[in-house]
Amino acid sequence: MHAGLQRRLHAMGVRPGAELEVLRRGKPGGILHLASGMLEFMIRHEQAAEMDVDLVTLH
Repeated sequence: MHAGLQRRLHAMGVRPGAELEVLRRGKPGGILHLASGMLEFMIRHEQAAEMDVDLVTLH
């Protein structure tokens, strides 16, 4: 993951192993609206592609 993105997420309290929920997805290649606990934030699709994730549940 890009160091700048990692610092940004860490500053917001999103640590490795945190559970993230996708609240909304923008147009293809757009932004993702995510939540981690009480925190909600937006991230660019290309930044999200740099993250390693495991699917926990599918709604």
